[in-house]
Amino acid sequence: MNLLVDAGNTRIKFGWCCAANPTSTIPNLAVLPDQLNELPALLTQAGAPLSYWKSQPAKIHAIGVNVAGGAIQRRLEQAIAALGFTHIEWLSSQESRYGLRNRYAVASQLGTDRWVALLGLHAHTLSDNTLSSQPLILASFGTATTVDTLSPQNQQKEREFPGGLILPGPSLMLQSLHQSTAQLPLAGGPSLAYPQDTLSAISSGVAASQVGAVLRQWHQGLLHYGRAPSVYLSGGGLDLIYPELQQALQQAYQQLGLRSTSATLLPVPVLQGMAYILSLHKLSLAPRT
Repeated sequence: MNLLVDAGNTRIKFGWCCAANPTSTIPNLAVLPDQLNELPALLTQAGAPLSYWKSQPAKIHAIGVNVAGGAIQRRLEQAIAALGFTHIEWLSSQESRYGLRNRYAVASQLGTDRWVALLGLHAHTLSDNTLSSQPLILASFGTATTVDTLSPQNQQKEREFPGGLILPGPSLMLQSLHQSTAQLPLAGGPSLAYPQDTLSAISSGVAASQVGAVLRQWHQGLLHYGRAPSVYLSGGGLDLIYPELQQALQQAYQQLGLRSTSATLLPVPVLQGMAYILSLHKLSLAPRT
């Protein structure tokens, strides 16, 4: 049972999995950086196999993604060592690996979390032959929102990442309006077609901008590949966006006379991508002493 670490801008996710089945549900725990001192207790409460990790150091592997900076990485390495791991393998974005080609001009500049999340999406769809000719979109709503596309599979079952969008996430948009204006509150209202109060006007504007970014890439995918992309969603900021995005996608399909398909939730694509990498390495990422 291996350890997976996704250190994001706001929260750190820990998952654990067997490398043999990368598409299975991955138990996970999300914590804030100031909770790392409590990590063993929190993991125990979440059902993580702490006793196994400490008793089998030669058989366990820890891999991770970090976009939170060097200070957080050092704290994480100390916390992970206390769990029984002698080493954690920090991943980086690649130009072409694991069945995915990265078309960023400088491959290493693609955020590692985005790269590994796209690997998770790729792995998630490999077993479904009906999706092999479909382009895919992964829209992740966190501190930042990213909207990334994958091409249909080629004959070798490989996909290509042609590029994607980055914009402020829903919470960041709400906080920006609240902090940068004299009278606008931190909104928490519903998203409506015609808002008639300030809270719902703000929430509706934020939801519209997020949904608009996804629809833009959906239309781009349809034009570029000749098929409407299947849309997958993740991230802690999804609650505000989800109903409006599903409705907007259905309307887009209907307006174009296409068979409609709902967006699919993909809760932990970064963790799923790391599980996929471990399965391909067949546990060759050996702990270092």
